[in-house]
Order: sequence, then structure tokens, then C-alpha cells
Amino acid sequence: MRAGRGALLVSGAVLLCLPMAKGSGQVKVTTSKGEVMTYTQKNLVDHLIVGDSIEIEMAKLAAMRTQNTAVKDFANMLVTDHQGHLEALRKVASEHDVGREALSSDTSGAATIRALTNLQSMAADSGFDREFVRQQIEHHKQELIAIKMFGGAAKDDDLKDDLKRATPLLERHLARARAVAAQLGMPADTTASPAAATVTPKKP
Repeated sequence: MRAGRGALLVSGAVLLCLPMAKGSGQVKVTTSKGEVMTYTQKNLVDHLIVGDSIEIEMAKLAAMRTQNTAVKDFANMLVTDHQGHLEALRKVASEHDVGREALSSDTSGAATIRALTNLQSMAADSGFDREFVRQQIEHHKQELIAIKMFGGAAKDDDLKDDLKRATPLLERHLARARAVAAQLGMPADTTASPAAATVTPKKP
């Protein structure tokens, strides 16, 4: 697998993915300060649930405020898809051998909440539409990176199956966000968080 690059808000540091033994149920990353963090299956489940939950609220807000048909349709699609994924994740988390646990160094949820708060403070105009779409491009790019970086922590079969379904879903959302961005006259790869950390997975 080739090394990939992207943005992921995890403790605001540069992360290097380290190879783990197959089936270990853990992924280790090393920060730019040399600190080693262990990302477990429970951490992965919590990350996904938090992301879906905030994403749904952001999309509901956009669907209610926007006057742009393309943005509204996109927002409604996000609500439907992420609600379905959230329900599936909660079922997985309820399994006695899975569960969920927050990782303090994973600040992606806090970053998404700040993005939601920012949107809530904006007027319902074209500026709101562009910021919403920009946030969606950034969020979905980060989530695809997160699955590639930390998906190895999944050891439960149901969770593994969920990740396989989630990847094409996120890719479809990202493609739709870029298409809507083009309709709004935005650069397709505009990101909402230029200060986000760079992730460099290590070649196996």
C-alpha cells in the first residue's frame, strides 16, 4: 500500500502510523514529539459515532437554512446516510465485546463542533452555503484518512463490515460535495481547516 497524505485533527500533531501485528486490535501512532499513542477498537467506534452525530446536526442545519436546491439536496442526503450509519454503529457498540471509549488526544470531534457552532452563527446566505460545503469536503477527506489510518484497530467482524460499507459512502459524499462546490464557484479541494495536521502513513 502506498503512503498517503491528508489532514487529520488528532492532538494537533504530525502522526506516523506504525505497523501492528495482524489481528492485534490496536494501531499505534507516533507524534512529532516522539510520543506513542495507541488507538483501540473502542476508540475507533467512539470516533465514528461522534463524527456521525455532529455531521447529522450540521446537515440538518444546512437543510433548514439554505435556499440553494443543490445544497439542500446534499444536506438531506447526508442526514439520511449518516443516520443509517449511526444506527448501525450503535448496534455494534452495544455488543459486549466492542463498546466505545473516547481518546482524549483525538480532537476531531471538538473541531467538528466548532465548525457547527460557526455555521450556527452565520446568516442564511451564499456565504453559509459555501462554508457548509467547504466543511463537508474537509470532514469527509479527514474521515477517509481516519479509516485508512485506524481501521486496523477493528477486530470485530461487524465493525470490519461497517468500515467496508462506510468507505464508499464517504467517497460518494466527498464527490457530491466537490460537485456542489463547483456549482457554487468554489475550488473543488477547498478545505475548512488549513492548520490541520498532516498524516503520513508509513509504507509497510
